[in-house]
Amino acid sequence: MIANMNHDEFIDKLKKLVCYADWHHRYYMARARKYNRFDYWIKSSLGFIAAIGAVLSSAEKFRIFGAILAGGCAFLLGSVLPNFRWDAIVSGLKEEQEEWTRIFQGYEGLLNMAQISDRDEMLSMEFQKVEELKKAAELNERNLPDDEKLLRKIEEEVRKYHKMEG
Repeated sequence: MIANMNHDEFIDKLKKLVCYADWHHRYYMARARKYNRFDYWIKSSLGFIAAIGAVLSSAEKFRIFGAILAGGCAFLLGSVLPNFRWDAIVSGLKEEQEEWTRIFQGYEGLLNMAQISDRDEMLSMEFQKVEELKKAAELNERNLPDDEKLLRKIEEEVRKYHKMEG
């Protein structure tokens, strides 16, 4: 691919790829942050309510209510929440973020290298390494939920930041 381009075309192509990788990196970072926060608050809230239920069950007056509250929260945490695959979604989003961070850093390093050096064989090898990372990331079948609104918002941010036209 690099052999068909002159140095300036290659740098332009790299700038677009840096923008693309930054877009995905920021998107998955925002999604992972949202789901981590959501997961944390649901589990900690249910845990807190279960603790209140356990305390209430020690009082003679509220023994049955406390036991039902604690048991219900334990049931939700142990049986219902795992069906929503929260852990898989949270870890999948985190893995996507990490993959796109490596790809973004690879393209960014390659762009910096290309701007100070025009040794094509070295640039070509580094480019191939980053392209392989990108292909591997695109092959992952994690079936994660999408957020088109957030994706478009981050695309605008990244295009402004990298001064790329729409």
